[in-house]
Amino acid sequence: MARRVLFLGGNGHCAARLRPACDALAARGSDLELVDAKYPGFEGRARAGSLDEFLTAIEAEGERAQPSLVYGTGIGGLFALALRARGALRGTPIVLQGAVLWGIEHRRFARVMRGSLPHLLQLALRTPFARRRFRAKHLAGVEPDAARALFDGYARCAAFRDFFRWLRAPLLRSLERELREDPRSLEGIEAWWGERDRVVGLDELDCTERALGASFRRTTFAEWGHYPMLEDPRGWGEELDRAVA
Repeated sequence: MARRVLFLGGNGHCAARLRPACDALAARGSDLELVDAKYPGFEGRARAGSLDEFLTAIEAEGERAQPSLVYGTGIGGLFALALRARGALRGTPIVLQGAVLWGIEHRRFARVMRGSLPHLLQLALRTPFARRRFRAKHLAGVEPDAARALFDGYARCAAFRDFFRWLRAPLLRSLERELREDPRSLEGIEAWWGERDRVVGLDELDCTERALGASFRRTTFAEWGHYPMLEDPRGWGEELDRAVA
C-alpha cells in the first residue's frame, strides 16, 4: 500500500513549501509521498464560491489520495476538523501542527483583518521591508529561495481574504455541535507544536480542547517554529515517516 501524507496547508500556502522536504525524503530513499491538497483560489486556481464548496474540493482531494495520514497546519488544521464533521477522513489519522483552531474567534489579528485589510497585507508582503521583518521573526535559517516562494504564495493567493469571512464564530458553533454529537469524529487526532512558534501558541490547542470536550495527544519540538517543513525539512520528513509507520 502506498504511504501518502495529505498536506493541508495554511493561508497563502504554495506547493514550493514542501519541495525541501520532498527532496530530503528522496535523498534518504524514503517511499513516503507528500500529496499537497490543491486549494481553490491558491496558485492561480479559481476561488471557491463558499466555504462548503471549498471543503468539497478538499474532500475530493482526500478521496483521490487515499492517504495514510492527514497533516493540517495553520488554517489547514481547522479544515481537517471541518472535514471530519462532514464525515470525511474517518479512520485516517490527523496531525495538527501549529494549527489555527478555536483561538481564531478571540485573536485580535483575525478580528481586524476584515474589509480591505487582507488585501493591504498581501500588498505589504510584496515589499522588501515587510519580507525582511517577517523572515527575521519567523523564517530564521530558511533558504532564500524557499522564503521567497512562501512570500509569493501569500501575495498571489486570491482566496486569502475569504477565510477572514468564513472562519468565524458561526462556523465554530456548528463544528462544536457536529463534532460533539459524534465522538468518533475526534479519534486519531494528535497535535505537534514548535516551541519557537511565534505565529500560533499552544493556548490555541487549550481553548479548542475545551470547546470540543476533547483531549489530543501533544508532542512539542524544541527547535521548530511555525514552518518546520522549511526550517528543518529533513527532521520534519523523518517525523512524518515515523508517524505513518
